[in-house]
Amino acid sequence: MFSNDERTPGTGCIYHIALARSIPNLNTSSDAALIAGIPACSLQNTLGEASIGNTASGLIILNREQRILVHPDPVYIGQPLSAVGLADRDTGDNISKLSSIPFSTGFEEREVKIAGTHYSLTYSPSTLKGWTYVLISPTNILTQEYIDIGLHTLYISIFLLLLSLLLAWLGSKRMHIPIRKLLTQLGDNRLSKEGNTFAQQSPQLHDEFEQIRAGVSQLSASRSQLENTLNMHLLQIRTHFMINLFQGKNPIHTLPDTLNEYGYTRQVREWQQIAVITLQADLVNHTKYSANDRDLLLFAIQNILEETVVHNQQLLPIVLEHTVVTVIGTVEQDHSVFSQHLYVLTEQLQQQIDEILALQVSIGFSQPHSSLYHIPQAYTEAMEALKHRMKLGTGIIFQYENIDHYAPTWSMTYPESLEYTLIQAIQSADEVQASALLHQALEVIFGMECTPEEYQVALTRLLTQILQMTQESGIRLGQISQGHGSMFHELHGLQYAAEVEDWFNHQVILPIIQIFKGRQYAQYQHISEKMIAMIHQDYDKDLTLEECAMKLHYNANYLSSVFRKETGCAFSEYLTKYRFNIAKKWLDESDLTVKDIAARLRYNNPQNFIRSFRKWEGITPGQYRERKQKAEVSNRK
Repeated sequence: MFSNDERTPGTGCIYHIALARSIPNLNTSSDAALIAGIPACSLQNTLGEASIGNTASGLIILNREQRILVHPDPVYIGQPLSAVGLADRDTGDNISKLSSIPFSTGFEEREVKIAGTHYSLTYSPSTLKGWTYVLISPTNILTQEYIDIGLHTLYISIFLLLLSLLLAWLGSKRMHIPIRKLLTQLGDNRLSKEGNTFAQQSPQLHDEFEQIRAGVSQLSASRSQLENTLNMHLLQIRTHFMINLFQGKNPIHTLPDTLNEYGYTRQVREWQQIAVITLQADLVNHTKYSANDRDLLLFAIQNILEETVVHNQQLLPIVLEHTVVTVIGTVEQDHSVFSQHLYVLTEQLQQQIDEILALQVSIGFSQPHSSLYHIPQAYTEAMEALKHRMKLGTGIIFQYENIDHYAPTWSMTYPESLEYTLIQAIQSADEVQASALLHQALEVIFGMECTPEEYQVALTRLLTQILQMTQESGIRLGQISQGHGSMFHELHGLQYAAEVEDWFNHQVILPIIQIFKGRQYAQYQHISEKMIAMIHQDYDKDLTLEECAMKLHYNANYLSSVFRKETGCAFSEYLTKYRFNIAKKWLDESDLTVKDIAARLRYNNPQNFIRSFRKWEGITPGQYRERKQKAEVSNRK
């Protein structure tokens, strides 16, 4: 900076800022330099005029020596900083020099006073030429500007907040439209539409997303329930189809297509042979299970069968007539190999069921068949195979066999004599003998080599003969069966020899014997009453058992047996006892002599009467009369 007296007229500036730069010359050494002078006032004009009425505030630029280069008041240009009159606001010390600050800090602020007025001083050093830029602002003006800036900022913030809320409300309302539609589709009836708004009807409607979650969960549960219902119905349809298939009710021409629809395409395409397997639970005399557990056990057996056999080797196992039934197929074309496979498979099934359920089962299976159309016939064969339990007992594995029904050497030896004796024992109401004879007859029947149907014929014949005897004896079938249904149907439903014997004993023979016993009791009572009446009427005659038998038209031995059963004593014993009662009555009430009494009671010798009387009463007839008379005299006194 330097003073220039030749300043431009009217400028008022006597100081210039000189900028010098040497001019290099590559060819020759030279001390030439380029010097430019800038009036200091021109910088002030470029930065702006000072505030009206306040030349103390504004921008000040200091050089390295902290002399003023630029000031709102040109008077201070070129003067030291102390000429401005800066003083620290707190201490009051004059500020003649600003303390240096590192360039990393950037700037520093101080509170100062100029002529008693508070100002804020902010200065920052520059890396260019070492200048320092000082900004002096009145504190009150800064405070007002800060307030204005704060208010403007608040107004703008409030406006932006309101604008954001408006946009958020409009956006949420637009977003809520699909949510409401979704809630409506989910069947949410807890919101009622009123114009363009929804009125809340339940305190649980604060969170629509929770409603959507609940609705989706409900839909998922409904879907699972629907799938379970459809699967159950599909299983029922397949089960019904299998029942009709075994019973031969399905049209033959639609069988392959129906099997394909139910997922048996591979079986229809690959199977070369089929066979039907039937399983029944043997619950006779079982200690763990009873007949009430049969349905549950059959369901368990069905599951074991379905899990044991490979899926592509079987059709759906079902329960039909207390029997688990399934169709087994194979790609094997040899009948003997397939039959051997069936034996191995059924033994494995029987073992697994015994291990899992502790239950013995009987298994029957058919002959191999070459076509699915033969399933009804194979089912009939498998059920016929199970009927061999009638002779073989429980826990069998039996394959249906084709029997030559035209063999000339076969003959059936029906136990007719045992049947006759059994019927006689039943008529005599002898339970023990009837049970023993039934056991012998059944041993003969089941000892024959017969088919299950032929066993049924023999058992039906025996039942028919017994029932025929009951009808001839005036016993109606309803008295025996007690309204339980057809006895022949019950007989055909029996599966074991032990069941047959138990059924004949308890359902047929014992009820008949009870009826005969009731009749015998009434008949015995009637006969004994007639015999007692004859004794009471003809005690003073030569009455004998033979005479009674002749009058009643019965055998004497039979009457003796009947009388003993009813009275507990023999006929002669009862007659003698009654005569002695009459004799004591005559001794008490009459004056008949002992001799006359003996004669009236048909004693040939009075001594025989006296001995017999003493045997029964312990005293003679005379002593009896004398004791009786003494007792009467004592009573009179």
